[in-house]
Amino acid sequence: MDPVNGNQDSNRMRRPAGPGGTPGTALLEVTGAACAAVSRTAEDTGDGRQAGAQGIFSGVSFSLHAGEVMDLAGPSGSGKSSLLTCIAQLNPRAWATLRLEGRDSSTFSFQEWRHLVAYLPQKSLLPGDTVADAIRLPYTFAASRRATAPTDDDIRVALDAVGLGDIELGRDPHDLSGGQSARVSMLRTMLTHPKVVLADEVDAGLDDDSSAIVARYMVRMAHQSGMAMIRVRHRPPDGLADVKAVLSGGTLTVEGGAHTPASDFPTGVVGGAADADDAPETPRFSEEGA
Repeated sequence: MDPVNGNQDSNRMRRPAGPGGTPGTALLEVTGAACAAVSRTAEDTGDGRQAGAQGIFSGVSFSLHAGEVMDLAGPSGSGKSSLLTCIAQLNPRAWATLRLEGRDSSTFSFQEWRHLVAYLPQKSLLPGDTVADAIRLPYTFAASRRATAPTDDDIRVALDAVGLGDIELGRDPHDLSGGQSARVSMLRTMLTHPKVVLADEVDAGLDDDSSAIVARYMVRMAHQSGMAMIRVRHRPPDGLADVKAVLSGGTLTVEGGAHTPASDFPTGVVGGAADADDAPETPRFSEEGA
């Protein structure tokens, strides 16, 4: 049932397999996602919903498998960013039934969900005295404290892989350009190895060459490590996504797509990982203190 307009959920999309074509349990399941526009006259129900509010989108359902990359397109104002923040549980005007590896989102702490389902905005802050400190920042949080932070060598290889070979680890992150900051912020998220990455126009401030390098890094890392990824982009299709979805008029449709196999990427693009066996292992966390 559509929680905004009360209509039956006719906008359901299920993909039976990941990039390899092998059926399996979805990594991320989104059911009945909806987002209401802010209204000064609608009645607040107290749970983020507003009775009588106009819906931006509703009844959006889909699933992603491990290693699957979806490009999310649509006209400006269609709710692409709102859908990402809904999945990240950062949007008080949106709601959905969410499951990660078959486990309902309600069984995760907020900190656990934020770590495992990482929202990567177009712009973000880089606190810390050095670039290395900024990248290791997530490992100071409770949900990541028991994981192993990336070493200086890990960070160096990752910076080199996204065209930041001239950035020293000891450099003040506040001195970086906008494009450099965007790439460091992206690496900070990717190097925590979340299960799902929600990338919201992370290449918007980059030139075409840098954007292509970042796209190939992120997609290869997803394919190698089994990370699911949704990319919102306003650039021409790069052929790297496994599936293309369009959010328009409040509904989600899937147009399909083909991706470049992981084996076709240059070796070493993911922090020096030459193949799937060399991809970094996803950290395991204790729920204690999360």
